[in-house]
Amino acid sequence: MNKKLKVGIVGIGRICSSHAEEIASFPDLFELVACADHVPERLTREVPPQLEKCAKYDSLEAMLKHPELDMVVIATRNPDHVPMALQIVAAGKIAVVEKPVATSVAEMQLLLDAAKAHPHKIFLRHNRRFEAGFIKAQQLIKSGIIGDVQYIRISRSVGFVRRNDWMTMTEFYGGLLTNWGPHLIDQALRFLDCEVVDLWADVRRVLSIGDGDDCFKILLKGANGIVAEVEMMPNTMHGRDLEIIGNRGTIVLCGNKLTAKYLDPVTELKELKPHPENPPKAYGNFDEKLYFISSEFDLPDVKMSILWKYLYDDAVNGIPTPVKLEQAMETVRVTAQVFEKTGFGTPEKFLAAKNAGK
Repeated sequence: MNKKLKVGIVGIGRICSSHAEEIASFPDLFELVACADHVPERLTREVPPQLEKCAKYDSLEAMLKHPELDMVVIATRNPDHVPMALQIVAAGKIAVVEKPVATSVAEMQLLLDAAKAHPHKIFLRHNRRFEAGFIKAQQLIKSGIIGDVQYIRISRSVGFVRRNDWMTMTEFYGGLLTNWGPHLIDQALRFLDCEVVDLWADVRRVLSIGDGDDCFKILLKGANGIVAEVEMMPNTMHGRDLEIIGNRGTIVLCGNKLTAKYLDPVTELKELKPHPENPPKAYGNFDEKLYFISSEFDLPDVKMSILWKYLYDDAVNGIPTPVKLEQAMETVRVTAQVFEKTGFGTPEKFLAAKNAGK
């Protein structure tokens, strides 16, 4: 019989419902026993149904004294993530950290150091690593049907909205680069699967009521020569979520529809020489005819909540989770480089608040 991990959630905001629902979908592995929030009304009026019967606390410190607690999920504001994770593991509990995992490379290093001192105790919610379209695209790349990958473009949009919550405020390390950025940068780094040797970026505030960014474009060049583009735009129309270009074809993901157009696998690209004389009145290659296959692929039956199964296997059975802290460090490092290179800068209000001990 599996050992059930007794779980508490700190922070009863919007993301809490997702955590509670996903955890409750694995009743043989987890049991929700506690929750905490510094706003009393949330503990009485806004608790997700999965937490209604749980013990309720007004602080993380109080919840950590729960006699049965094994694990705490951090669903609070961004600057709280690392300090709370360190507090949780120091109390002998397991910490699950929301993104952005850390607000700086130095802060992420604190997590890495703590993980060495407390093995199988710190985990990350980079759950979009398990998007069905992302997984299928990886499989198709490995199959070789589009040949050697040259260029990858990952694009998302939250719509054309003048957002005005705390996640738009640099005081709380807010903005889309620290909100959606970790997911998309993590995917790009997994596609590249090598060291990033060059980076270009542009970060802007276009519509946001807060002073944080709501628009960014990042180009990452891997040591293998592949270029990955990551962007979030205030777009009024939905476009392609993913586009992967190889030297034998292209993969495109739009919503839940994944298609590819690629050279017939039996096609051999023979060695040819260019013609210096006047060509026929047609562009392209008049010495060969290429035949392409267009296919639509079924997405795997996987949900992003599978992250919790991997997390459980690591915490209880010592089976390493696919989401490594060292990989998260690279995501944090890229984010920091983007802020530095674009002139958007590390948010001054966030640093001021942090230095003031807020």
